[in-house]
Amino acid sequence: MATKHITIGIAGHIDHGKTALTKALSQVDTDTLKEEIERGITIEPGIAPFSLSETISAAIIDVPGHEKFIRQMIAGVAGIDLVILVIAADEGIMPQTIEHFEILQFLGVTKTVCAVTKSDKADPEWKELLKDEIEELTKGTTLEELPVYFVDSLSGTGIASFKDQLVRLAQAVPSKIRSGPFRLPVDQAFTVKGQGTVVRGTIVEGRVTTGDMIALEPGEEHVRIRQLQVHNKVVESAGAGQRAALNLAGVGREKVKRGHVLVSPGQYSVSDCLDVLLILSKNAKNLKQRQLVKFYIGTSEVMGKIVFFDRNETREKENEIYCQVRLVQTIVARKGDRFILRRPSPEETIGGGEIIDPMGRKYRFGMSTVNRLKEKKEGTPMEWAARELKRSGALSEEELSTVLGMKEGCSETIKELQLTSFITEIQKGVYAFTEKVNEMKEALIRRVTNYHQQHTLRLGMDKAELLHSFRDEKEELMQYCLKELLAEEVLVQKNQYIRHQSFAPHVPAGWEKRFEQLEKKMLSQGMEAQPFYDLYQDGQLPADLYQDVVQFMILSDAAYKLDDDRLIHALVVHKQMEELEKIFPESFSVQEAKTLLGVSRKFLIPYLELLDRMGYTVRDDGKRRWKNKKTPK
Repeated sequence: MATKHITIGIAGHIDHGKTALTKALSQVDTDTLKEEIERGITIEPGIAPFSLSETISAAIIDVPGHEKFIRQMIAGVAGIDLVILVIAADEGIMPQTIEHFEILQFLGVTKTVCAVTKSDKADPEWKELLKDEIEELTKGTTLEELPVYFVDSLSGTGIASFKDQLVRLAQAVPSKIRSGPFRLPVDQAFTVKGQGTVVRGTIVEGRVTTGDMIALEPGEEHVRIRQLQVHNKVVESAGAGQRAALNLAGVGREKVKRGHVLVSPGQYSVSDCLDVLLILSKNAKNLKQRQLVKFYIGTSEVMGKIVFFDRNETREKENEIYCQVRLVQTIVARKGDRFILRRPSPEETIGGGEIIDPMGRKYRFGMSTVNRLKEKKEGTPMEWAARELKRSGALSEEELSTVLGMKEGCSETIKELQLTSFITEIQKGVYAFTEKVNEMKEALIRRVTNYHQQHTLRLGMDKAELLHSFRDEKEELMQYCLKELLAEEVLVQKNQYIRHQSFAPHVPAGWEKRFEQLEKKMLSQGMEAQPFYDLYQDGQLPADLYQDVVQFMILSDAAYKLDDDRLIHALVVHKQMEELEKIFPESFSVQEAKTLLGVSRKFLIPYLELLDRMGYTVRDDGKRRWKNKKTPK
């Protein structure tokens, strides 16, 4: 069974025992910075890899609890699958507990469990009071049914049962889609002596392999992956859900920082104008039109302003607002990504929500714009599936169900999409957006046609080379498109070569006469073939076409290869065969052939060996016997 990779965030107020709980679960101390050890607090998110079960590999991210380090906390929970909310039994719910809890809701985290730490210090009556307090915190939220476990990291009380709960939650986390474009928000960047620039982060989409070229956004900086590590082990590839360290070639440390995103080249847009659904914090003060805000997404922190379309100021007891955020610099984002908004001064969390369209534009003020944003947000499963297929190229039914967030009903949605010709089944259980299929078929035709224009002498484009030129697309999609074009006879395959049905190899325009002269020389020399390159040079033909001419003559059966240096014209081969067959209908010796054809052994032996290779003769007791008497015309 394949290993599932998940990322666990551990959040809560300062000094509530997050780092100690991380160590109790994973045996890893995440406070590694000198300042963290001296001050006894977590400043940067610490990473603790461990095996949660035989089939689940986990990485705990211990995020800072101090109010001054909220931005590090938000960066730490980017890409997490489930969260442990830590509350100390001796203090109960504190200000950062509430803020972290709100942030988790804004980020759409639904797989959450509460760990009440230092529980050996609490008596049963106090524990009941804590349960009531936690119930009051979660009431009316998406985390209302939050499981609560009392643990003690030092004595080990409750750790085993708590770990079992983590396993159950992890099993319910959908497997991430590892096909499609790659995306990794950078949360750490540093230099390793002798290696160069290294970045770390959680892969949220796709997969990468050592040697891949990827893009650093914003900025379109193209870099190559020199080495990949997952939890300090060198690996060839890593995919969605895994914490990874990437040693990058082609970029200096000074050009990389937290907030950058590594992506598949050309697959993600960057934007500074985002249509969003904003969910306000219960404790947030009124927010005014075009007010300055701090915008957090993934590991990015960017200044911007809020733009409303139906008000100039938020009102009390409001919850959801369809609006826009305009940033001072571009970020990488896609529909459905979650974000956090904070007030710059005094620092407080305003709210968070979901990106409706990462490529927003300027709209008119009024309810018509708000309604348009609602329509964008409330797309149907069919629209979601079609959009995701267009982006990814091709997805299996299981991957589609993950994209749609629905285990049941996915088959019905696929059937509806097929009936409306939105999607095409390219393999059993694998689907592609029909427009994408047509687009790739046209791209294949263009690629082959362009190849013909550049290489008029070649029979066609090597199939492997053709498919490799579309290596960034799904292999099964390209194989399907090529198969369809061959079945439709738009493209034709001979051996490993693919050509357009209207194409025939031909001499480049302007060189026809010199090629005729070359063929005449080959015919005039008969069996006494000279090195072909000498004939070619004498004809003053383009040097860069030499290999193409050789292949053209051989593959079109205009000439045959005697040895590494010499070609013999096909008409000469056939004519001498007819002479031999006429005089020696059953078999002949080398001497008999030499006498009849009147050539020296220097030219005769390669010719007779050619007949053997072509299957016309076979050596038998010192003679050559005709194996196939049918002389080609």
